[in-house]
Amino acid sequence: MLAALALMLAPIVVSAAPQDTAITFYRDSARAAGDVMDMDPGSDEPLGGYALLEEVREVAVPAGAVTLRLEGVAGGIVPQSALLYDITTGEKNFDARLLSQRGLIDAFAGQRVTIRRADPVTGKPLVEAGTILSAPDALVLKTARGVEAVQCEGSLNTLLFPGRPADLTAKPTLSVELPASNPGGKLRLRLVYLAGNFDWQADYVGTFSADGRTLALSSWMTLGSRDRTRFEAAQVSAIAGVIGRVGPTDEEEEAEEAAREADPYAPGNIDVSAECWPMGRTAAARVNAPLFTPRPFGDLEAPIALRMSRWGGFGGGGGCDEEDEEGGCGDAIVVTGMRRADQSDVGDAKLYTLGRRSDIGARSIKQVRFLDDRVLKGEFLHHATYRGDYIDDQKFSYRLINDKASGLGEPLPRGRIALFQNTQLGRHPIGEVAVKEKAVGERVDIDLPDGGDDVDFDQDEDDGPDGSNWARVTLTVRNDGETPITAEVEFADTNEHTLSRFSQALALRDGRPVWRVVVPADKERRIRFRRTELPEREDY
Repeated sequence: MLAALALMLAPIVVSAAPQDTAITFYRDSARAAGDVMDMDPGSDEPLGGYALLEEVREVAVPAGAVTLRLEGVAGGIVPQSALLYDITTGEKNFDARLLSQRGLIDAFAGQRVTIRRADPVTGKPLVEAGTILSAPDALVLKTARGVEAVQCEGSLNTLLFPGRPADLTAKPTLSVELPASNPGGKLRLRLVYLAGNFDWQADYVGTFSADGRTLALSSWMTLGSRDRTRFEAAQVSAIAGVIGRVGPTDEEEEAEEAAREADPYAPGNIDVSAECWPMGRTAAARVNAPLFTPRPFGDLEAPIALRMSRWGGFGGGGGCDEEDEEGGCGDAIVVTGMRRADQSDVGDAKLYTLGRRSDIGARSIKQVRFLDDRVLKGEFLHHATYRGDYIDDQKFSYRLINDKASGLGEPLPRGRIALFQNTQLGRHPIGEVAVKEKAVGERVDIDLPDGGDDVDFDQDEDDGPDGSNWARVTLTVRNDGETPITAEVEFADTNEHTLSRFSQALALRDGRPVWRVVVPADKERRIRFRRTELPEREDY
C-alpha cells in the first residue's frame, strides 16, 4: 500500500516532443505488387504496414520516483515493443484517452459546463449554465429549461468546458515510471518502438520512345501514414525486400477487434454522433428519412457533433484554411515532391533514406524520388510456359536485364508502373501494370496490357505406339500481325511428365530449356518434342 501510495504521489514530468526523430517505413507484406495503399481520407481502415521509430528526448527530472510522460509518440504504437535506452525504468503505459469530444464529456459528467446556443426566435447567441447528466452516446443536459436530450433537441451549438482534464492529452502519450533509485538530473533518452498504420509503395512512370526501342523510366517512393501524430524534421527511410513478420492468429485478431469495438477511446469511436429517431410517431417514419434536422438559426457555428475531429486525425501541411494543433487540416491528403533517396543494404533488404529531413504529417502521403531518370534498353517479347501438357502464362512484355548495360543496374522495389508511348500526336497512355521485386542481375518483364492478340501459342499431340507412355507434341507459334515478332517458350518438367528429344537446339535458363524464335509477319514456327508420363508416386 505504501509503494502504491508513493507511486500515486510521484511527481509528473512531461516531455512534450522529441528533440530528434527517425522513422523507417515497412511495407504491407500481404499487399500484392500492383495493389495500392488505401489512403482514402474518409476510411478508418488501418494501413497494413508498420514503422520503426527512434526518438531522442532530453528532459530534466527530480530525484526519486517520477512519472515521466512522453507525449507525441505514434498513435499506433505497439506498447510492448517500446525500449528505453540509457535509463532504468519500471512500468510503461500507453495513454489512449486522447483529448476529444468523448473524453471531455466523460470527464465532466455530473459537472457544470457553459452552453452557448442561438435563441430559436431571434437567432441571437445565448449563454447559460448546465450540468452534464449522461455519457456522450446519449448526451443529456440539465439546464434552467429542464432536462434536455441534446441529440434530439436540435438547437445546441457549443459546449464550453472550464478546463482540460488532467488525464486527457491532445497527443498520444507513453508514461514511464522511474524508480525511487532515480538520481535525477538532465536525462537524454533514446526511445525505440514499432507502430502500425504505416505503409509505402513504389510508383514508376515509363515512356516508350516513338520507335519502341527504349523506355524512359522515372520512379517515386510513396510513403503513407494514417497515424494521428505528426512527425517534424524526421530522418525518413523505407525498407524494400521481403521482411518476415509473425502475424496474429485468427483468435488474436478477433479478440483485438472485439476490444477495439468495445473501447470508447479507440480511434474509430471517440467522435460523438448526434442522431435520434425522426420526430413524430414511429409508425410514420420514412425510409431514408434524415435522422436529425436542426432548425435554421441563421449563420451559426457547426453543431457539437461536428465541432471537433479526432486530434491529429487528418494529414497536415498546406491546402487548408485553418490547421489544428497537430497540424492537420480536414480531409486533405498532402503530396510533396523531394529529390532522390539514397540506397544502401541491410542484409538482403534495401534501405532507402531521404537526402534531407522531412515532416511526416498525420494522415498524409509523401512522394520521394528514389531513382534518377533512366533510359532503358530492352526488347518486346511474346512468351509463354509449357507445363507438361498445357501452355500457360502467355504474355506480351518489354524485357530487359537489370544491369548497367540496359541502363539500370539498381534494385527495383515492387510497385506499379504507368506506361506511355511517344507518338507523332503526342504522349499517349498505354496502361498501368504491376512490377515485381527485382534484384540487380535479374530478368525484368514489364507485362503490357495489350499487343498480344495477333500471336497465338498452340499444341498438337500424337500418341505413341500402343502401350507406350509417351506422346509426340508439336508446339506452334503463329504471328498474324504485320511485323515480325520474337517469341519464347520455357519448358517446365512436372511431377507427372518429363520432356525430351526436342527437334531444335535449346538454350538453358535457370535449369529449364528455352526455345527462342523470330516469327515473320503472317507466318508460323514449330518445334517438336516427346512428352513422357512418369509412373505414379506413392506418398508415404
